[in-house]
This record gives sequence, structure tokens and C-alpha cells, in this order.
Amino acid sequence: MRFSLIAAGIAALVLGASPAEAAKRLALVIGNNAYENVPKLMKAVNDADAVASELSKLGFEVVKAEDVGRRAMSRALVELEGKIGAGDTALIYFAGHGFAIDGTNYLLPVDVPIANPGEEGLIRDASFAATGLSYRLQEKGAGTVILILDACRDNPLATILAQNSRSLEIGR
Repeated sequence: MRFSLIAAGIAALVLGASPAEAAKRLALVIGNNAYENVPKLMKAVNDADAVASELSKLGFEVVKAEDVGRRAMSRALVELEGKIGAGDTALIYFAGHGFAIDGTNYLLPVDVPIANPGEEGLIRDASFAATGLSYRLQEKGAGTVILILDACRDNPLATILAQNSRSLEIGR
């Protein structure tokens, strides 16, 4: 059901565009389950596979990336960018851990590092800001940019910090 709604929404966006606006339909689909330093996920890769299949049916050329660290995630993004021409539709679907800091959404690669209290910048630097991804695609000439973030609502940053905290929690 969820994927049918996603597919319907994407179809409405893309099929409603004039041919000049959507010369090509390109997608980067990322599914991350196998996190090294935060809780692993069970369904992100399956969700990404289902979305990739639906996008292909809608005429998207799909670049898939599964269980990727920062470098591989960056390479997949560069691959997508290399295919974008003026007026193309570019879509990124991300299923995995994400979090927000000061209103900015971040997507976590599987190799996001462990951080101690006060080192939250390590997590931010090792992640991808959603707004940054959108800007990059626009700079390459994409006429339409669509970001779909299917990020786990648990805060993995809290888990990382809790694992490395020197404080002791006492239950009563």
C-alpha cells in the first residue's frame, strides 16, 4: 500500500510535467540496513528494492545502492549527477537512519562513526544533508528534484552518545 501511494505521487509529479521539463527520469535509490555503529535496520533494503522496481515501471533510470558507507554513497551520487542534463527529473529515495539538527535532515551512511558527547559534529560531517543533495542536483541542471526520505524515526545519535557516555543511569 505504501509503495502504491509513493508510486502514485511520483507518477503525478512526473507525468504532469511537460516533455521539455522531463527529458530524462533519473533516480538514486539507497537502502541501508547494515549499520556498523548504530542499531541495524531490517527493512530498509527491501523498501528500496520495491521503490526501485516501481520507479523503473514509471520510466526512471535507476541507480541502486545498498548498505553503503560514506564513500560509496558519494560515488552513487556522483554517478547520478553525471547522467543529469538540463531539465531532467532527478529523484533520490533514501531508506535508512536519518536525523535532524536545527531543521536540516541528515542521511546516515552505514559507517557513520561513534561520537562522544560534544562530538556531534563527527556525525554531521559523516552524513549527508538532504538540502545539500537537492542543491547538487539543481546545480547539474535538473529541472525537477524529488527527495523521498524514508528514514527511521529513532535517533541513532542518542544511541551513539549513550554508548559512549561516562554517566551511569540508575533505575529505581
